[in-house]
Amino acid sequence: MPIQAPQWTDFKLCPVCQNEFKSGLKPPISLGCGHSICKSCLLRLSKQQCPFDQAEIKNDITKLPVNYALLSLCGGTIPDYFEVEIPELIINRKEFDAARIAIETLAECLQNIVITSSNCNYTSGNGILTRPMQRKIVSILHCQLAEVEGQSRAMRAARSIGERAVKELILMHQSPQTLSTALWAAVRQRGCQFLGPAMQEAVLRLILLSLEDGISLSRKVLVLFVVQRLEKQFTQASKTSIGHVVQLLYRASCFKVE
Repeated sequence: MPIQAPQWTDFKLCPVCQNEFKSGLKPPISLGCGHSICKSCLLRLSKQQCPFDQAEIKNDITKLPVNYALLSLCGGTIPDYFEVEIPELIINRKEFDAARIAIETLAECLQNIVITSSNCNYTSGNGILTRPMQRKIVSILHCQLAEVEGQSRAMRAARSIGERAVKELILMHQSPQTLSTALWAAVRQRGCQFLGPAMQEAVLRLILLSLEDGISLSRKVLVLFVVQRLEKQFTQASKTSIGHVVQLLYRASCFKVE
């Protein structure tokens, strides 16, 4: 039976023995499924499977390369060059090194960050990362480039990081006040002046609140959330009127909903 999967915030710890990764006997080894285990615990596995999701480990466990990106976050040193024993990596060494170095560079973003709060500010000059961005970077750090599944996972994670970066840049430069002005202008232009200024501002605040952690909501869920929160203060709030506001913002690419 698989054991409980680790929390993503505990990325510096081996999820099996709960000890911090370190050079020597406990360097982190990532698996194709996206979990990372220290070498000591990995060598003690009774089956060549991930202990969390039972995913098969297709390469020889003893030949899987150390995840130096994770190790660097625990005080380890990234070597300029190290030997690899997996034939596919030897053949494609140049591509492997390029991807590995890119991930190790991303790891530097988490070097001085302690992940404790669910309400982080957007990326700024002081180096603060949002919680969704932290999670996406941690996800790509756990990718095992020596396995096909890990390579595919890394590509998806890289694309997700890029999409999140674009979204956060838009939100950084498009304040709630700017969004409010643009929304009100769009409502007037379409001849749909069904919201008063006070209600319109309240709707916008609730939409931004529900999406601030970067989660994806269906339009139906988002509309119902806003209507339920407003119905006591604004009895005229309806799914039709709120739904139209959500649609306007969606078409203006202010956020992404399903």
